[in-house]
Amino acid sequence: MNKSENMFFKILDIFAHFVLLNALWVICCIPIFTIFPATTALFGVARKWHVEGTDVGVVRIFFQLFKTNFKKSFIIGLIWLLAGFILYFDLSIVLQIDFTGKIFVFILLIFSSILYVFMTIYIFFILVHQDLTIVQSIKNALFMSIGYYLHTFLIIAILIGALAITYLAPIFLMVIGSVLAFSIYQVFQRVLNNRTMKASGLHV
Repeated sequence: MNKSENMFFKILDIFAHFVLLNALWVICCIPIFTIFPATTALFGVARKWHVEGTDVGVVRIFFQLFKTNFKKSFIIGLIWLLAGFILYFDLSIVLQIDFTGKIFVFILLIFSSILYVFMTIYIFFILVHQDLTIVQSIKNALFMSIGYYLHTFLIIAILIGALAITYLAPIFLMVIGSVLAFSIYQVFQRVLNNRTMKASGLHV
C-alpha cells in the first residue's frame, strides 16, 4: 500500500469517526431531556480528540462522558431551559404592551438574550474541561463570554457558517455536530491559553 492510499484510508477513518460521533449525539438527543448531557459528551469527545487524536475511539468515551456528566449537565440544562423560557416570555410581553420605559426594558432583554447565547457556547466546554460546581460552571461561562467576546464572536461566525453550508449541502448534517464541536474547541483552547498567559503575567 503506497503513501497516497494510506492517506486516503486515514482520512476515511477520521471521517467515519466524525459520522459516528454525530450519530451518537443525535440519537442521545432524541429523548429531548438528554440534550444537555448528550451535547456535553459530544464536546468531551472533541476535547479528547484534540489531546490524543481520533484513534482513542468514539463509543466508549462518549457514553463514559455521558454517564459521568449526566447529573450536572442535566441540572444545568433545566436551569438553561427555565432561563430561556423566562427571556422568551418577557420579550413576548414587552412586544405586546406599551408602558413607560419600554425601550429600556427591551434593550435590556435583548442584551440578556445575547449574553444567554454567549454563555451557552462556553458552558459545554467548561463542563468537560473543569471539575466545578454548577454555580462555578455558570459563573465561568459568564466571565468567559464577556471577557473573551472576540473569541465568542468567532465561535458564532463558525456556527453561522456551518449552518449556511448545511443549508446549501444537507449532506453535511451527517457530521455537523461533531465537526462544530471539534472546530469550536480550538477557539476555546485559545481562550484557555490566553487565561493561562494572563495569570502568569505574560501577554499574547
